[in-house]
Amino acid sequence: MRVLLLSTPHPLEESPLPPLSLSYLAGVLVQEGIEVKILDFLVTRYHPRKLRSVLEEYRPQLVGVTCVTLNYPIARRMLKACKAFEPHIFTVIGGPHVTFALEETLLQSPWIDAIVIGEGERTLVELARAVEEDKDIRQVPGIALADGGMVIKTPPQARIENLDQLPLPARELLPMERYRALGTPCTVITSRGCPYSCIFCSGHRMFGPKIRFRSPGFVVDEIEKLQRDFGLAKINIVDDTFTVNHHHTRAVCEEMLRRNLKIPWSVFARVDSVNEDLAQLMKRAGCEWMLFGVESADEGILKTIKKGITPDGVRRGVKIAAEAGIAVFNSFIFGLPGESWDTALKSMAFGDDLYHKYGAKYGFHILSPLPGTELYERAKDYGIRILSRNWARYNANEPITETATMSKEMIKEAMAMYDRAIEEAWDYIKRRAKDGDAQCADIIEGKEKEGFAWTLLEGDVIEGLGGMASATALNPINAEAELARRVSRKLGLDIELARRRIGELVAKGVLNLEPKGNGLQWQWSDGQKLKLSSKVTPATSCQA
Repeated sequence: MRVLLLSTPHPLEESPLPPLSLSYLAGVLVQEGIEVKILDFLVTRYHPRKLRSVLEEYRPQLVGVTCVTLNYPIARRMLKACKAFEPHIFTVIGGPHVTFALEETLLQSPWIDAIVIGEGERTLVELARAVEEDKDIRQVPGIALADGGMVIKTPPQARIENLDQLPLPARELLPMERYRALGTPCTVITSRGCPYSCIFCSGHRMFGPKIRFRSPGFVVDEIEKLQRDFGLAKINIVDDTFTVNHHHTRAVCEEMLRRNLKIPWSVFARVDSVNEDLAQLMKRAGCEWMLFGVESADEGILKTIKKGITPDGVRRGVKIAAEAGIAVFNSFIFGLPGESWDTALKSMAFGDDLYHKYGAKYGFHILSPLPGTELYERAKDYGIRILSRNWARYNANEPITETATMSKEMIKEAMAMYDRAIEEAWDYIKRRAKDGDAQCADIIEGKEKEGFAWTLLEGDVIEGLGGMASATALNPINAEAELARRVSRKLGLDIELARRRIGELVAKGVLNLEPKGNGLQWQWSDGQKLKLSSKVTPATSCQA
């Protein structure tokens, strides 16, 4: 049995990270002796020809993709391409969007054979076995399928109560060196589940309101492995709320300290779930950033969306984190129920005040009422008018809703005000950097390095320009200089800047010169030469 798992592309602004869900799915398949390959289009250009090439070489019997709402349109097109290539390929899709949009997905995309509902590890293994053995897939719990114009749901799959039974995510099947080139963190979970009921979020329905915890030792084993095997410099703990259970949080932090791990990490937290002692312990253990979901500065809106916090509570939580030495990012949403021009201005002023008092950065997104959320299902009850069902527009960066007191034009203007403030902040950083401020210069340098690496990855630039004739390639220095020259011409960059950037990637070990035909080829490293498929048997002034 050969399984191909696909990740869907999205822009740099959406912060591409090594796909954790696919890595977990691949891990359980490998554990069960099922051959699996991941084709990751997050850090390479997607084209149907590239997908077809892998299909021709690998000949999978099952192709799976997972997606959020924003990526659903491209995900369904990718599966359609697989079905067109070989009608006998079994196509399956999972993730929060399709879990809560079963009928639309199956009836509008007849080339999709099944949906994996909710938590997918056990279900995908059972489904792969059923396909391999030509059994009736309706006996597999936790899926939905179309039959004669009707959508059939099988009985629900039991959630995995003991997360320690899961193998480590199979990140060796991912192009991890490409992520290292971008300098992005790697995601880790220490728990699943969310006890809160915010009306704009489906997390508590996707993974359940009961929180299931991984053993702290297993979590830190994984972080050590990431540092050792992949040379990753940062970790992002992506639990819905890492600080919801202080005993668990403390145990993870103490285990990091016991092992003397030297790796910075960030978390999602709630302002009402941190105290001074916990924040100080987290800082000692390496926590550099906390992201708080503030959503709004208006107390009425916070009550309506069932957030369970107050502006005063936000101030307290931000102050605690900042005084512990942890940088804070406060996330807000424009367009929530009850939003008006005045409440939008209040939120912007609140974010700015927290920045000036505590150095807390902040950002705004625009409401996207996603399938599976109470807000999507009861939009009219909450006074929300949904203007578009084009899922590709559900990117949280453009208005697709309005309230009785906040039109889409007003939401757009509020976002434009925030964008102008960000541009002004970047202009300030650039001026400071030009005047010799080392910290601001480092911020600019980091941004430029990320943008350069992304341009190379997203455009398949190295693949197109990296071929070297043997005479040139005999001297690696000459080969590196020639690659820089080609990149400089292709991207319209100053030649010295291109040489420096290419040199940094080579020195980092993410760009290598490898034999190809009669010459050599520059290509992205595969890290420790791990195979792509496997079969195994059992806060400062410079802020923007």
